[in-house]
Amino acid sequence: MQVLTWQRLTLVGLVSLALVWLGIRLWDSSGSTPPHVPWSASVIALVAGGVALWLGWQVRRFLKGKRPDLSPLRAARTAVYAQACALVGVVLAGGYGGFALGLLDGWSHTPRREVIVSALIAAGSALVLMAAGVVAERWCRHSDEDDDRKEASPA
Repeated sequence: MQVLTWQRLTLVGLVSLALVWLGIRLWDSSGSTPPHVPWSASVIALVAGGVALWLGWQVRRFLKGKRPDLSPLRAARTAVYAQACALVGVVLAGGYGGFALGLLDGWSHTPRREVIVSALIAAGSALVLMAAGVVAERWCRHSDEDDDRKEASPA
């Protein structure tokens, strides 16, 4: 499993932002009303991020020897879940950000402003999900992996 890098996350987020921005501009130019962003999107992102942090903390305790009863398979699954949270979070953040940017010219229209604000709130929640996934993934790393990476890189 490859470690997530900020470059990869940034690229994925920017591609997501650009695609959704383009799509919402096309949708808006056709005269259609943009869909509302449900408040549950923010709640689900925050809950998933909390779960990632909780599971990652359990793995961190396992790696420090404070929780010997944790299965190594569960630790590996937690690392995969953390990466998934980071990637989904950055895709959603870019998507909701592109959604808000695409509608920004209609800020003076109150219903449109409510959609923009809800999209920005959802984008913020998705960024929290991404950050929780990145932190949990870092907690799931074994110290030997970090030592190997330092030895392999030219100083």
